[in-house]
Amino acid sequence: MARFFTLRRFHLFAALIIAASILVVYSNSFNAAFQYDDNPQIVDNYALKDLKNIPALLKGPRGITLATFAINYAVGGTNVLGYHIVNTAIHILASIAVYFFVFQTILLVKGCATAAKRVGFFSAMIFALHPVQTQAVTYIVQRMEALSSLFYVLALIFFIKGAKAATPGKRWASYALVAVSFILGFYSKESAFTLPAMVLLYDFSFLAKGRLSGMLGRWPVYAVLAALFIFFAVNTIMPLGGFGDLSAESAVGEVSESAVKGAAPIVTPKEASAGFKVTYITPKEYLFTQFNVLIYYIALLAVPMYQNLDYDIPRAEGLFTAPHVNAGTKLLLPMPPPFVSLIVLAAIAGAALYLIKRTQSNPSSLWRVMGFFVLWYFIILSPTSSFIPIIDVIYEHRVYLPSLGFFVSFVLLVDRLLGKGKAGRIEGGRGE
Repeated sequence: MARFFTLRRFHLFAALIIAASILVVYSNSFNAAFQYDDNPQIVDNYALKDLKNIPALLKGPRGITLATFAINYAVGGTNVLGYHIVNTAIHILASIAVYFFVFQTILLVKGCATAAKRVGFFSAMIFALHPVQTQAVTYIVQRMEALSSLFYVLALIFFIKGAKAATPGKRWASYALVAVSFILGFYSKESAFTLPAMVLLYDFSFLAKGRLSGMLGRWPVYAVLAALFIFFAVNTIMPLGGFGDLSAESAVGEVSESAVKGAAPIVTPKEASAGFKVTYITPKEYLFTQFNVLIYYIALLAVPMYQNLDYDIPRAEGLFTAPHVNAGTKLLLPMPPPFVSLIVLAAIAGAALYLIKRTQSNPSSLWRVMGFFVLWYFIILSPTSSFIPIIDVIYEHRVYLPSLGFFVSFVLLVDRLLGKGKAGRIEGGRGE
């Protein structure tokens, strides 16, 4: 096995293995019918049925993803095969991008190509094949999540390339691609909104090696990301009222005749399903419920059982009261009082911050990588797991990209346990 990671064209072999594995695993889903929101968002959405409407679609939320649906419709109508092929292809590209992102990160920290290939490959393989990713890949409309995640990871890869570039021209070209990827990711789905925070944390943790002064030279890219962040917040997030999942507020539901003629789509939702206008659950109840949801996601990543497209996770009405689970509901975990989940989450996040702080004098420590990827999980989930209500409190596709934090941490721990004392593995040492 050790020789495998020293192959001359390992990157190519890794990409081919990832792609082939995904095709084998997901090939039996290519004829799966449209489900739930697929129908109003794709099948019955007449704005997608004419390619001339693409400019109008691109002006609205999630326009990039909607444009890909329009192209799918132009090629094959409502034949599900084409939609599933594109979804699977996006997942393949996202998984390969994950490989290169993790590889570049480990190489940057440790300088060992063999260890970087090993950790990157196994992390990407788990990301590619873990059952929790099924919803983001096979639920056609959730191409939104996978496509946004692909651009999110690409933005980070371009940021690394820019920071390591040997010439100013290559550096600023890479930074420009960071901004473009942010735009494409956000207009695929608003979950890419957290990218500036993740770029900042990545720079501090690995490129600037814990020195704020080392980040100052990259102020232009931060200025652009900050400007885009504010623009997206004012022009999209605030009008939508939050981070909706699929409802009419965040995709083209009912499109006016003017939209077909080139104007931006006009959406007329029947009832708010995201934001402070939601009537089903209050901001406080949603926050308390999300403490349990975040733990439930972690449990699913560890033991993917009882998966469901439409969970019956009970609403938490008090911080110290266990929510009532309806009779017949089958859940992987019992629902504790939200306070218990909050303590566990605080301990996990605190441990991550401690790892980054403890390795301040030794930024080449891979414990620092683990601390970063634990925070990755929390930061990327923050738009949908905060106090801003969404009528559906949990969806597996929301953890599509955040799951990488769990997978990389798992691979690092296993690699250390199996390879303790062996050359090329994760070494202990001063500052770790």
